Amino acid sequence: MIILDALERAKRLHAEKTRDGQEQVGTSAQPRRKKLEIAPATPVATLNFLRLNLNREVCEKNRVLISSQVGDAQVRAADSYRILRTRLRNRLDTERLTSFGVISAGPDEGKSLTAINLALSFANEKRRNVFLLDLDLRNPSVCRYLGVAPQVELGNCLARMAQPEDVFFTVGIDNLILAGGIGSHENSSELLGGTGLPELIEYIRKSDPYALIIADLPPLLQSADAMVVAPHLTTMLLVVGEGMTRREHLSRAAEMLAGMTVAGVVLNRSREAVEDYYG
Repeated sequence: MIILDALERAKRLHAEKTRDGQEQVGTSAQPRRKKLEIAPATPVATLNFLRLNLNREVCEKNRVLISSQVGDAQVRAADSYRILRTRLRNRLDTERLTSFGVISAGPDEGKSLTAINLALSFANEKRRNVFLLDLDLRNPSVCRYLGVAPQVELGNCLARMAQPEDVFFTVGIDNLILAGGIGSHENSSELLGGTGLPELIEYIRKSDPYALIIADLPPLLQSADAMVVAPHLTTMLLVVGEGMTRREHLSRAAEMLAGMTVAGVVLNRSREAVEDYYG
């Protein structure tokens, strides 16, 4: 598949750049990284964020995997996300990666639902707190999927109209903190490229140094927004929609991702067995 070939090429280029840099400073081998050690999560209650109530009917309609859902289809889907979470966590811990963006080449390929269900799955481990940020400012959907309306939208914080602590909220799920919005921002690239985003991430790190940050990012090929956010995250997770993503779009997305750390590729809406869910 062309996306895998392109991603492998990007990884080789990244490895070559790293090796060249080591040779220039006279080192012959890269030191082996220690696996990331996680301290106990900061109790969410001590962070004192506003709590909103999930709309469980909306969550079920949107296939959000909250713990009260026990139907066969939800169980199978939750198992798939656990497999994805475990493989992704192993790479995050091994390479000491503390944040990742969930992206797709184009719209309607399942990135937002993947980001939400992955955040829920990581939070259910109760190893550390998970901050889920909806940074798709032109088409925010995390809050819509959950059936909640934040009192202060994330875009207001990026525009320096609100403080970082004002945009975060919880939904009654342990270890999960969210920030998002409902309104669309046409000046999204300017908002994401300003000082608001690094200040927001710095606030998270000061509040909880061991937190995992997951960002729902805009589609790669629709705007420059995802590329603006990328330097603030440690890796990317690419979502591909089976029957939705065009081959030429995947090729272009792979070219844009060249040189970045890519944690993996998720095949969404796959008809294959669960073993092939994560590529």
